[in-house]
Amino acid sequence: MKRKPIPKPVRLKVYEKYNGHCAYCGCELELKDMQVDHIESVYWYNGANDIENYNPACRMCNFYKSTMPIEDFRKQLGKLTSRLKNIFIYRLAKKYGLITEVEKPVKFYFEKEDNQ
Repeated sequence: MKRKPIPKPVRLKVYEKYNGHCAYCGCELELKDMQVDHIESVYWYNGANDIENYNPACRMCNFYKSTMPIEDFRKQLGKLTSRLKNIFIYRLAKKYGLITEVEKPVKFYFEKEDNQ
């Protein structure tokens, strides 16, 4: 099933939702690089194709979130550090002090009050 492209005026509104930032990691986005994420997946959760269900996203966040609900995405991000510990070069970089791990809850850019 081919998805209809999101019209430019709607894309602009999505972009402006968080002042040109990814709703998840908070990185600055160029309008041309922004991807429109469906907060609730249309495919899995019958999410709506409207502005209320759209968030601006960078390519990495949109790819990793995929069709996950927000809380599942948060949980998966929280597991990244433990998953990286299985990779030899990560452990080596940590051993040499090239990587510092930070244990903290995942808070998305859109959840920080001062970014609204």
